[in-house]
Amino acid sequence: MKKNQIDIVSLGCSKNLVDSELLMKQFEVNGYHCVHDSKNPQGEIAVINTCGFIESAKEESINMILEFVNRKNEGRLNKLYVMGCLSQRYQKELEKEIPEVDKFYGKFNYKQLLADLGMADIVTCSGQR
Repeated sequence: MKKNQIDIVSLGCSKNLVDSELLMKQFEVNGYHCVHDSKNPQGEIAVINTCGFIESAKEESINMILEFVNRKNEGRLNKLYVMGCLSQRYQKELEKEIPEVDKFYGKFNYKQLLADLGMADIVTCSGQR
């Protein structure tokens, strides 16, 4: 587990990818190194940007969350955050079923995630959705 490294996993549509890239920039200006590689996660913090549009995307998102929950349970991850469409649509159910996740956020709540991590919202990007 690498200190000051955040693993970001972006699932689903291209809008999620753009949101994840904006979030990565925010993390980087706050002194964190970001890695966008779910195959070889090494960070102390993970953020999964989920999709909840179709059944297969929901399954992929849940499976990815559970993979990172296993990493956390094994002591290879300190904090796990989930955001995006799936967590917005099913937040209460997810909180009940997967309590190992530190916090669930909706698809537009990246500022709250930054605040919860003690980070400043520094970067202003045009074209935000």
